[in-house]
Amino acid sequence: MISRCAPLAATAALLLAARGDFAATQIDKLISKIEQREGFIPADTTVEKEAIFDRAKLLSRFPDPSTSSALDRLQKEIDLLAPRWSFPKGSKDARLDGFVRIVVERWHPGGNVMKSVMDDEAWHITKNKLGIPLERSRRGFVLYKMPSESLCRQHTFRYFEKFDGTGYQPSNGVRLDYARFQSCSK
Repeated sequence: MISRCAPLAATAALLLAARGDFAATQIDKLISKIEQREGFIPADTTVEKEAIFDRAKLLSRFPDPSTSSALDRLQKEIDLLAPRWSFPKGSKDARLDGFVRIVVERWHPGGNVMKSVMDDEAWHITKNKLGIPLERSRRGFVLYKMPSESLCRQHTFRYFEKFDGTGYQPSNGVRLDYARFQSCSK
C-alpha cells in the first residue's frame, strides 16, 4: 500500500523550494537596481524590506539555500558599492533633526543617528488640476549606524506641510524613504 504522506511531503518540498526561489529572484532583482539608483535600495516589497533590514526574519520565512545565497550576493554588492557614496552637504534644521531621530528610533531601534541635513533645493509643491496648492515637501538625509552592522545607513526623508487655503501648516514628523549603505566617515 502506498502511503498518502509521501505525495504530500513531495508537494510540500516543491512548494518550499518554489518559495525560496521566489525570495532569491526578488533579491536578485533588487541587486540589479542598486547601482543605477546611486546605492539607494528600493525596498518596496516585504521580501526587499526584510532582505535589507531584517535578514533573520526573511531566512525564517524562506529557510533554503537559495535565499541565503541571494542574501550573500546582496551583501557583496552593498560592500562593493558602499565606498562610492558620501553623505551630502546641506543645511541643518534642528526641528526636523528631532523628528528624524524619533522616526529612526521607532523604525530602526538601536540606530545611532550621526547627522542629518536638509537638501538645499526649493520646496516641492503639489497642486491640484486647478493649480491650487495641496501640500509642499522638502527632502533631507540622515546618517545612522546600527550596532550589528559595519556600514552606516543613509536614508532620504521627506517633510510635508499641508496647504489649508490660508497657508502651509507645519506637520509633526517626517517619512523615511529609501536607504543606502556607506562608510560612516564619509
